[in-house]
Amino acid sequence: MKLVFLVLMLLLAVIGGHVLSQHCPRIPQPFFLMGLGLVFAFFPLYQGFQFSPDVFTFAIIAPLMYNESENVSRYWVGRGIVNIFSLAIVLVILTVLLVGVGVHGLFPIFPLSLAFALCAVVTPTDASAVSAITPASEEYRVPQTILRNESLFNDASGIVAFDLALATYISGKFAVSTALLAFGKEFLGGLLLGAILGLGIAWVRQQLIHWGDNSPMVLVTIELVTPFILYYLADELGLSGILAVVAAGLIQGAEREHLRLTSSRMQLVSANVWEMINGILSSLVFVLLGISLPRVLQALRQANPNLWWRLTLAGAFIYGAKFFIRLIWSRYFVWMHKPSRHRWMDSWLMALSGANGTITLALAFSLPLMIKGQPFALRSALIFTATVVILLSLLTPTLVLPRLLKTGPTAAESTLDWNRRLKLAAMSALTKRQDHPSETQIVLDALRQQFQGEQVPHRRQQRALFRQADAAERQAVTGLREQGSVTEVGYTYYLRFLRYSRFTVDQRWWKNLILRIWFSIHMGRRYRDIQKAQDTFMTSPLVMEQLYWQQQFEQRGEAIQPVEEVGYQAALTALQRLKTIENRTAVDVIERYYHERHRRLSCPSVDPNVVYQLFLAAFHTEYECIQETLAAGEITAAVAEDLQQQIVFDEMSYLQNRSAFLV
Repeated sequence: MKLVFLVLMLLLAVIGGHVLSQHCPRIPQPFFLMGLGLVFAFFPLYQGFQFSPDVFTFAIIAPLMYNESENVSRYWVGRGIVNIFSLAIVLVILTVLLVGVGVHGLFPIFPLSLAFALCAVVTPTDASAVSAITPASEEYRVPQTILRNESLFNDASGIVAFDLALATYISGKFAVSTALLAFGKEFLGGLLLGAILGLGIAWVRQQLIHWGDNSPMVLVTIELVTPFILYYLADELGLSGILAVVAAGLIQGAEREHLRLTSSRMQLVSANVWEMINGILSSLVFVLLGISLPRVLQALRQANPNLWWRLTLAGAFIYGAKFFIRLIWSRYFVWMHKPSRHRWMDSWLMALSGANGTITLALAFSLPLMIKGQPFALRSALIFTATVVILLSLLTPTLVLPRLLKTGPTAAESTLDWNRRLKLAAMSALTKRQDHPSETQIVLDALRQQFQGEQVPHRRQQRALFRQADAAERQAVTGLREQGSVTEVGYTYYLRFLRYSRFTVDQRWWKNLILRIWFSIHMGRRYRDIQKAQDTFMTSPLVMEQLYWQQQFEQRGEAIQPVEEVGYQAALTALQRLKTIENRTAVDVIERYYHERHRRLSCPSVDPNVVYQLFLAAFHTEYECIQETLAAGEITAAVAEDLQQQIVFDEMSYLQNRSAFLV
């Protein structure tokens, strides 16, 4: 039970880090995650918490590398094979050797083999770690693509180099021929094993699809267990488990490209599942770093109280030397595929974006706790130094890149703006239709609700606006009574209806509960049926109140619809008069309530087929807008793709919840 609670708390920290980063986008998400981890470190439950290095590599690094390799573009990998070899192998080896010798010379606390291991830890780059800071730009598309492809393969190279350097430190022996042989065995053997088993698993999946067994439950589960099985088998054979996972991931990605529109549901479920797993695992690494930092610092103080600042200098030296080598290498030894007007700027972008992230941290945590039966004395020093490099690699691009790349709005901002335009275009097209007003209003309210999701209205502001709309409705109904258009009984009961409506629309849980009890008691008494009372209790008061009051009016020989029509129009007129840019979202929420109330009272039953057709028409209008704006050159293909994906998600959400739009 204690372990389950530990994991649940870690997941809460992941959620908190993601929420905070959404509200402070200029601060990289890892900083929030590490901060929450630091807070957890002072909880008694987490004091002494330590994750097994072997389990860490098996449970976190393997699935992350598999997912990364599965999603890499085979087209760009093929075109950029020269750059991949240059950056992911040659540059990694050069950086490990040059910076490792420098670290050992300037900071003798690290033996040469451990200096090499430390440099190998910080060679894997994480291009996605600065994706929020580096705006997607067509002008810099080529260097950003090279970065993504490099980040996959230099992860594998760095891991192999790390394993060799650590093995040398443990054994105390190093020979060039032996090292090259071991490197070739691990590197090529891991790739070969992963390719063979990956092909076998891909064949099994294809046969299952051919036999009609393409259930996401079966195929996605096979995909989830693949990296763990491959890593275990490769490790048992003395090969690189990470490279086996990478090779299998590349083959699985090629299989997915071959499927295209086949087994679409399975592919969509797989993408969503892996997106969640990747996000959770990547975030957990930084939360665990925050939890471990106090213990790491305590171990450093016990070894040498003044050691931390020397390790900080060592981390700064490693980052600076690595950055300089990467900058020069990117300028003179990287093929950019096409002529560039800003070659040095491309190089600066590639050097700054070579941030260290999840894999670097995961490798640092995978350092053994014991060596030859004794505690690994330098483990805390290595983790601390790697942490300094990670923080510098995240902070530097955060401060420099926004000033270096003076680009326009980010892709996310552009997509959000155009998504609003698409919804407005669909609403405009539906408003012009005169047939089926009730069904049309359902679709319009659903589209309008998407705007409300972008900005949550202030509750106090919403109540004030509703009071003013309610006052306008009361005034209009009072005018009807003075004109003799409504009887005294009808007027009295309508005021009671409005009073309960104000109570209902507040939507507080305790008010909701009171209304459910009140309506169920009255409906049970009227029909003398316990089942009717139970059904009423389970029905939302927002739905039940219109049905209840309509029946109350009918019992007294009155009609609520004519009175409600006048009140409805008066309330909407008042809301339109009060509507401003600042309170637009709150007004939309209140208008939607009045629309739903009016529809249920005036036309309690709607045609689901008409609603379905109108939703299709709305989606069709949005697709047409994308085609027109893309053809006119107003949006890029990347923005159009994001917009199309959002429409597809909207369609799927509607199809899965069709009945919810008919209540």
